[in-house]
Amino acid sequence: MGYKRALLLRWSRRDRLTVLVVAVTIAFLVGSGLLLIAVGAQTSTIASEFTTSTTATYYDSYGSARAQSSPDALVFPTANVTLTDADGGTHTERLLGVPPDTPPSIEDVSVPWQRAQLPPTPDSGVRGPVDRTTQATIDGRAGTLETALSPHPTNGSVFPERWYVANVSTVEQVGLTGALVLDTESNAGGDTVVPRRGTAILAALVFFLAGMNQLLGVLALATVGGAVLVLVVVYNVVRMTVRDRMDLIKVIRATGGTPRGVLGVFGLRAGLLVTAGTALGYAIGVIVTNAIVNVAIYAGLPISITPTVTRSFVRLFGPALLGFVAVGILAGTLAARPATTTSPARFSTTPGRRRSSTDGSSPGRLRAALGPRLLDTRALVPTAMTLAVFALVVILATSLVGALAPLAGASGGTVTEAGAPHIVASSVDAGYAPVIRSRGIDASPEILLMQAADGEPFLVRGANYTAFAGLSETTLRRGYRPRAPDQAVIGRDLARTLDIGVGDRLTLGGSTSPSVSRVQVVGVFDAPGIYDDELLVPLETAYGLSNKPGVVQFIRTSRATDSLGRESANGSVTVTSVAVESPVVTGKAVPVRIQLQNLGEERRTHRLEVELGTETRVRDVSLPPGKTRTISVPFRPTEPGDRTLRVGSFERPISVVPRNALSLPAVPDAGPPGETMLVAVRTVDNRSVPGATVTLGEQTARTGPRGVARVELPSEAGTYTLSARKGDRPIAEERIEVAPGVRRQFVADLRVTPETASVLARPTANVTLANPWGESLTREVTVTSPTRTMVRNVTLGPGELTTAEESVVGDVSSDQRASPGTYTVRVLTNGEPLASTEYTIQGDDRLFAALASSGSYSGGTGIGRAVESLFGNLQLLLVAMVALAALTTIGSTTATFAQAVHARRQAIGVHRATGATYGQLLRTVLLDALRLSIPATAIALLVAFGIGFALEATGALVLFGIRLSASPSLTVLLVTVLGALVLSSLSAVLATIPFLLAPPTTLLADSDAGPTQTPGEKRPSEERPRGFGADD
Repeated sequence: MGYKRALLLRWSRRDRLTVLVVAVTIAFLVGSGLLLIAVGAQTSTIASEFTTSTTATYYDSYGSARAQSSPDALVFPTANVTLTDADGGTHTERLLGVPPDTPPSIEDVSVPWQRAQLPPTPDSGVRGPVDRTTQATIDGRAGTLETALSPHPTNGSVFPERWYVANVSTVEQVGLTGALVLDTESNAGGDTVVPRRGTAILAALVFFLAGMNQLLGVLALATVGGAVLVLVVVYNVVRMTVRDRMDLIKVIRATGGTPRGVLGVFGLRAGLLVTAGTALGYAIGVIVTNAIVNVAIYAGLPISITPTVTRSFVRLFGPALLGFVAVGILAGTLAARPATTTSPARFSTTPGRRRSSTDGSSPGRLRAALGPRLLDTRALVPTAMTLAVFALVVILATSLVGALAPLAGASGGTVTEAGAPHIVASSVDAGYAPVIRSRGIDASPEILLMQAADGEPFLVRGANYTAFAGLSETTLRRGYRPRAPDQAVIGRDLARTLDIGVGDRLTLGGSTSPSVSRVQVVGVFDAPGIYDDELLVPLETAYGLSNKPGVVQFIRTSRATDSLGRESANGSVTVTSVAVESPVVTGKAVPVRIQLQNLGEERRTHRLEVELGTETRVRDVSLPPGKTRTISVPFRPTEPGDRTLRVGSFERPISVVPRNALSLPAVPDAGPPGETMLVAVRTVDNRSVPGATVTLGEQTARTGPRGVARVELPSEAGTYTLSARKGDRPIAEERIEVAPGVRRQFVADLRVTPETASVLARPTANVTLANPWGESLTREVTVTSPTRTMVRNVTLGPGELTTAEESVVGDVSSDQRASPGTYTVRVLTNGEPLASTEYTIQGDDRLFAALASSGSYSGGTGIGRAVESLFGNLQLLLVAMVALAALTTIGSTTATFAQAVHARRQAIGVHRATGATYGQLLRTVLLDALRLSIPATAIALLVAFGIGFALEATGALVLFGIRLSASPSLTVLLVTVLGALVLSSLSAVLATIPFLLAPPTTLLADSDAGPTQTPGEKRPSEERPRGFGADD
């Protein structure tokens, strides 16, 4: 075998150890990269609906906003004004000017559950959060204006409801103070970009993308650290090989070998070592990472990522892995360079000779006492370098765990919606909080909103400051707590990250629903962990940004709410809704439909009492755990009159009317003069009444066999009475206004069932539309409720009717619920009201207590569960990364100590030959390892702190708006020092064991004359070396 081939391909155990060290380092980086790439893919999947980069940017000048915005941008001038209403009340408000060419919505940021509506441009006057049209006085910077103040349109907009809206000229008249610009960036290649300017008005995806960019930046720094580690390890190993081959190199140089040739062979040798380590590390990284995820899934942890090699991974890590090979070649070349710059005649042939560590003086004796007995002090610096990498990983990992610790602590808990896939998708009634507090448990209903402003991701928390501070150990350092919806307080770390303070204003966007708002920072607070990296806004502001009034994502509690379940266990069956068909008539059975639900974990039998007036019915209802059942309890009233229906906590008035009473169900409120109208006469229980007399003004007509009469509206304008009578039945009357220009409209009958319900019920609106006119009509009909808007185009012929049923609290497939209160449902056609009715959602303390303690409770707090859903189990990933870093450290320090032990192998051989036991030698090596590791650990901590503080100062340690700290606690510092010493000692033992097992004669033999020989290996047959110029 030629010497080139021998040098390149004959690897010792030490070389194979080097391959393993490089492999572990590469495995750490590959595993981390696979996890991060998988997280990025999971992020895109979770927020796949949010594919826009439309931003809102505020300018202090309307002119600057026009000049700096793109031609397609929407520019809304604003003014801060003082508004005096009709009652004499004075308050400061924001007035927004809407340009005349503003589209009705921004389709690019509309999502299935919420359109990005823009307010229409008022022709005159001002629109605002009022319930009726009044006169108001508006004082601005440039003047005062007396104007009409009317309600906002019912369909809402992306701007806060508390803002007032006018046309641009009105805002200019009172004086401009700034402008708000909505602009959309083009996304090259279809990929969502992170806007560098402005606030994303639909920020969920942008938040995660910006945070992923920060994570990838940290991974790039880890790659650089890994390259430095590979450089140190390979340099040490190749240097040992050069020292072992000194005689061979001397012969090669003496027989015509050039320095460049020697450098090339050793550089290529190092490159092959690193290439083998890189290939092995890649395989280990892929296999181990997937194994960790599979084990976590098998253990029931909420892991939802699948690490696979994708194009993104190859694009990011392909050049990095090639760079590691280049670093290996460079390390081999540098290690061999001393052997090429010295004359062959001056080569030393005695490896590892130690200089005396004492000269008899006091400093010499001190060095002798503190210095190593067997190992070489040259292992100090390489050991310090590898331990610095380990210390930095531990410090940063524990910093992240410490930041998230308040969110996963066991001292409190969280009430969330049972079955919600992640915290952002959870919807919990804020009414639960008072019930929980009534049990002596502190509770804070909260909303988390992901934000991305000027490319920086951060979190906004909607909460009541007092409730939040009571659960978060928060101290207000400057300013005051929020006193208005447009005020906010900020954590000190986030204030540093965003470079804002008291008095500054921020533009906020929606998280999963498009919206825009502005707040002023009025205070700065200190809080532990991640709370210090958040902006806290009032719940009213958060409701507007989330588009869910009265609904929060979770309720944090001071302790577990399991006790609520125990308190309500005996009454876990609750009435969720009561419905009665109207009208209630005499002599006819009236079914009272009652829905019950068992919220407990055991089958329960519930005694139900139903009372209508003086009559009472009792039923025993048995329900399995978690099941719902509807029963019907009939009554048959015999006398007309008013009665009260009572079922549990539900109570509603019932009016009983005679069965043969007449009604006019389809009479419009108004119509044009001379128009033909079809009048239907029915009994109150909807039976046709033929032969009834219908009177309108001076006209009289009779109903036909189907109970319909044809009448003509009077030619003169006015208000007329339409009546129907038959025999001795009570007369039915309706009023109708006749006026020129009145548009013919449908007649709508609107009923909500049940009219009274609990938060568990899903009320539905039954809408009946009738065309009372003699011609066909086509109209756009809108049904609105506080949480839904439904639009249909309806065509009806003369006298035709149609009926539809719609949920008033959300889609049938959703779990959306309304909060306790009274709500209004309206039917409109082309903006004109046709009918309206109200329904009531009742709060039941026992129901709230049972819900709050059922499957919707979990230990820990909101964002911790969000992190688990989006990143898998964060703690598992951190433990895996720290474990890989520890393995890398063990391999690196083992290689370093292997060099030191190898240099002193003859001394070990002498000790073995003179009777030293394995235990004595191991004890000596361990003590030497500690003597070297203690100063190496001190150096490593200084290096790790220096790097950490430098990264912290440059903002590189900000992830998802969370600022990590490079200043560990005393506990973390002690654990890091102890871990470094243990790893160093373990590495020294691993490096020494092969030399202890080898025969002393092998250790005492001169190994410099031939190829590298480590204990336990056979010496290859000697070959005559040839010069580099000879043929091989």
